[in-house]
Amino acid sequence: MRDNIINTNKPSSGRMYDYYLGGNHNFEVDRMAGDQVLKVVPFLKKFAKLQRWALQDIAEEFTLRRGYDVVIDFASGLPTADHIHNRVPQGTTVIYSDYDPVVVEYAQEILKDTPNVYFFENDLSKPEELLNRPEVEKILAGRRKVAICIWGVAGFLFDHEIAGPAKYLYEWAAPGSCLAFNAQTADLDLNDLAIIEMFRIYQGFGQEGHPRRLVEFNDLLAPWRIEEPGWVSLLQWHGFGQSDMANEDVKAFGPMGGGYGAYLVK
Repeated sequence: MRDNIINTNKPSSGRMYDYYLGGNHNFEVDRMAGDQVLKVVPFLKKFAKLQRWALQDIAEEFTLRRGYDVVIDFASGLPTADHIHNRVPQGTTVIYSDYDPVVVEYAQEILKDTPNVYFFENDLSKPEELLNRPEVEKILAGRRKVAICIWGVAGFLFDHEIAGPAKYLYEWAAPGSCLAFNAQTADLDLNDLAIIEMFRIYQGFGQEGHPRRLVEFNDLLAPWRIEEPGWVSLLQWHGFGQSDMANEDVKAFGPMGGGYGAYLVK
């Protein structure tokens, strides 16, 4: 890896996420920033695990149960050992991407020569720049009936950064394609001091939070059609016992654990 990865002095939300998961692909600056957040929102480690467990389930749902042989994951963060590519059948094509060049280069080091797994630099708000890359077009070889994943990032996106990509991906994808989407930071208690402080800390290193009501995501993701049973809380998705949440967690994140997921189809 180049020295700019080793000497980075700015926290990365992707590497902080790895820290929350107990991983070792993070630096001191990420751990310090992560500890700041965990002091005010101790449930965040559990929330990160909920999101990662859901991703593992999605990987198996896409491939083993729905039969997709291509998974395109946007805003991937670091592809550590519990990420999508380790839960899909051999031969599945997995295309990861992230906007952070430090994360991208570190990710490419992690993956190295992993067969059929690729990682590209891309801003989720511009999915066309990923999908129109000659390398990606060659990898896809005309395949557009694909599984798409946008998970764990919506809380830090403006409305147009969700609606624009959703519309483009719908038009690009072939009929029968599927989108797994995480309505992160939906229905938070925005008067809770811990939530206010959490967003303040993230904003301090360039990650502005955008909490929304759950129903707002329906319009933002159109024309994708949400499958039944609709939005499912991450607690219900994986049976994560609410007993693991402290009273302050429930107050801040609500009884649904602060996140929902759904499958949307074309």
